[in-house]
Amino acid sequence: MADNDFLSEGDDFEKLLNSFINTKLDDEEESKPEQTEVSISADDFQLSEEDKKVNAEASRDFEQELAATFSDARAAVEETENAPELGSEESELAQAFINYQNSINKLAANAGTKTVDWRFEIDGLYPNYKPSVGMILAGDLVDGWTLLCEMFPDTVGKFSVSSSDEEFLNFAETIRNQDLQLAIISYVEILIDMENCELSYQAKLIKYQEKHIKKIMYEEYLARKERQQRFVEEVKKRNFPIDAERLISSYFRVAQKDIDGAFLALTTNPAIFAPIDFSKIKPRFFGLVKVTPKDGIRVNIEIGKFMKKLKV
Repeated sequence: MADNDFLSEGDDFEKLLNSFINTKLDDEEESKPEQTEVSISADDFQLSEEDKKVNAEASRDFEQELAATFSDARAAVEETENAPELGSEESELAQAFINYQNSINKLAANAGTKTVDWRFEIDGLYPNYKPSVGMILAGDLVDGWTLLCEMFPDTVGKFSVSSSDEEFLNFAETIRNQDLQLAIISYVEILIDMENCELSYQAKLIKYQEKHIKKIMYEEYLARKERQQRFVEEVKKRNFPIDAERLISSYFRVAQKDIDGAFLALTTNPAIFAPIDFSKIKPRFFGLVKVTPKDGIRVNIEIGKFMKKLKV
């Protein structure tokens, strides 16, 4: 289902979704999301201990499923169908690494020194960059620079690795050895390209996370609407002189902000959510006693007691 289909279901779902997205996407991707679905909880309806246990297990299952969306999103980003060519960011990173690797290998060969035990492979960038591959590349980058410091202690060895990109490039301009100069320039390019790839990866990850979260939240929204309808049907069965749909929908809407206060009102004064329809209150004593405001109060109390005991 398209995203627009999700958001077209109404204000209730859009508020629910936006609230969740704004809260959760600011957290670390490994953070465990909390359930934000607003519904009538087991405790609110004073369920049995066994029912409470079942409800708690269902809640944990939902939280685990929601947490799994983050790993699912990560997998979706990293398992995109292989493309015949690298993306622009990955292509630039691959070329910078090749230059770095070749220049260091040539310098080591000329110096009669063993080169770096390279672990990074270009194929690791297919179908796109992944943080796990970035960690391997970062290790090779450090090992390569360490070897340069050993081979050129009076130049590279004295240059601070914490220098800015501009300082690195200025330093490279002072080097006369073209292979060493290329190695230094490639070092900076790899750092820049890795950052670009990481940003691109995170952008894709957030996109997939939103997609997965919307799907789960939409399913939870439908489940809540279905449960809400069951309450409506139970109220209608009792033929109370009140608009059952308005009563329940109003309660659920208020419960999103204050579930405890909303439940207290529902069970003590349900007329707050929907007015009592006096025209549907049957006169007592075969119609001899007309309906009075006291009858409305009586019905209001009856509905509240019914809602307090209701289980669906």
